[in-house]
Amino acid sequence: MKMTSGQGIYRCGLSVFFILLVSFSIPLTGAQTTIEVGETNPPQNIILLIVDGMGSAYVTPGSTPLALNGDPVESADVPFFQNMMSDGILLPRIIVPTPSTGPAHSVIITGFSGAEQELVEYNDATIYDVLKDEGFLCIAIMHNGDFSEMRDEQDIILHSPSNSISTPSLQVQVNDAGVPVDIVRELEFWEQELPGYIDGTDGLDSYIAYSNWELDASRDIVTLMARQHPDMKYILTINVGVVDSAGHYNGVDGYIGSIEGVDSKLEPLYSAARDSNTALVITADHGMAFKTPESSRGGHASEDYYSSEAVTVPLLIISPNVVFGIDQGEYNQEDLAPTLLSILDIPAQLSYSDGEAIPVKDYADLWVSVNTKSDVEVIRGSEMVSGGSGDCMYIFTGLDPKTKYTIRVINNEDTLEQSVHLNVDRLVRFDMVVSNDDTIVRDGRTLGRYVASVLIFIVIIGGLLLISRIRD
Repeated sequence: MKMTSGQGIYRCGLSVFFILLVSFSIPLTGAQTTIEVGETNPPQNIILLIVDGMGSAYVTPGSTPLALNGDPVESADVPFFQNMMSDGILLPRIIVPTPSTGPAHSVIITGFSGAEQELVEYNDATIYDVLKDEGFLCIAIMHNGDFSEMRDEQDIILHSPSNSISTPSLQVQVNDAGVPVDIVRELEFWEQELPGYIDGTDGLDSYIAYSNWELDASRDIVTLMARQHPDMKYILTINVGVVDSAGHYNGVDGYIGSIEGVDSKLEPLYSAARDSNTALVITADHGMAFKTPESSRGGHASEDYYSSEAVTVPLLIISPNVVFGIDQGEYNQEDLAPTLLSILDIPAQLSYSDGEAIPVKDYADLWVSVNTKSDVEVIRGSEMVSGGSGDCMYIFTGLDPKTKYTIRVINNEDTLEQSVHLNVDRLVRFDMVVSNDDTIVRDGRTLGRYVASVLIFIVIIGGLLLISRIRD
C-alpha cells in the first residue's frame, strides 16, 4: 500500500521525536579531572581494517570451517595473520547480528546491534563523531561497504562508486576543507595507480591485484602521516572487498585464494603501524558459507546460508596496551566500537551503543561522573588508591584490571558508595542530593544541545498536532 505524503511526514516526525527522547537520556557533563594512577600506553592512532566477508573459521589456528552439508572446507594459509597474534590478541568468536555488508558496517562503527545505515548520520552515533571531538582526522580507503552515510562520516575518503573488479572506478571525496593538502594529493595519486595493478590480470589474480593496490595505498598513507604529520591523531578505515566478491562469484577456491592474497600484503602495513605508535585492528563485517566444499558460489545474507561460518568473524588487535594471546570468549559485533575507544583511552560514550568494551587492555580506566562538584575516593580493600576533589567528572587511568574497587563520593554531609569489578573501562554515575548552596555544572555544548532539543521538541509536537488534524 502506498504511503501518502501526510503519513510520510507523520512517520518522519515520530522518528525525530524518538531521537530527541534518546538525546534527553544522554548524561550532562561538566569539567573533568584526569588522575594518573598507574602507567598507561595507549596508541596515538588506529587503523580499522575490515576484510569484507572473511569468516573466522577460515583463518583461526585449529579451526575447521564446515560447509552447509556438514563436510569440512579448506582453511586459508595465512602465516602472517597468525604470526601477528604474538604481538596482540585474537578474539575468534565475534558474533554478527546481521550478516549483510551495510548493516554490519553500521554496527561496527556505532556499537548498536540493530544499526542500519541511516543511524550512521545521527549526531554522536559513530566512533568517527567521538574521535573528531578528540581531535582525530578520519581517513578511509574503501572498495565497498562505502554507503553514502559512511562516506560522509570521513574527513577524506578514496572509494569505489562501482564494486566492479574488472572495470573499477575510483573517487576521492573530501568532506573537510581542513584536510592537509599532501594527504589529498596522496590519495589522488593512488586513485590513478589502480589500473597499473589490475591491467593484464584476470580471475583470482585480478582480485589479489586489487587488494594489493588497496593495502599498498594504506601503507603509504600511514607512512606519510608519520613523516609529515607526526603529531596529528587519525583513524584510517580500510575496507577490502575482494574476499566477499570472490566468495560470491569464484567459489571456495577463489575465496580462500583471496584471503591468502590479503595475508601476503599485511606485513608492510603492520610494520608502518608498529613504527608510528598506531594500533592495527583487523576484523570482518560478516563471514561466508558454502553449500559443499566444492561450491562455485557462496553466500552469507540469505536464510539459505545462515550458519556459524556466515555470522562468526575474527577480531585481531595489535596495540601497545593490550594483553597477548587468544581469547576464546564469545563477544558481539556491537562490542567493537566501544573496544576501539577503550584502546585509545578515550572517555566518551556512543549515543546509541548497546555494546560493551571487551577487556583486552593490560590496565583499566575508571570514569566517575557526579551531578554536582564533589570529592571522590577510589578504594581497594581498605586502602585508598586515589582520589580527587572539587570536580564533577573524574578520569582515573592505569588502574589494575580484574580488580574490585569501591568508589566513594562525598558532598558536604552526604556520602555515596558503589562497588565496581573493574575488568574493563567503566563509567560510574552518581546523583547526589543537591543543596541550595550546590551548583549543578553543565558545559556550554551540552546546555546548548538541550535548549535546541527543547525548541525542536516543541516545534515537532506542534507539527504532529497539525498533521493529525489534517488527517482527521
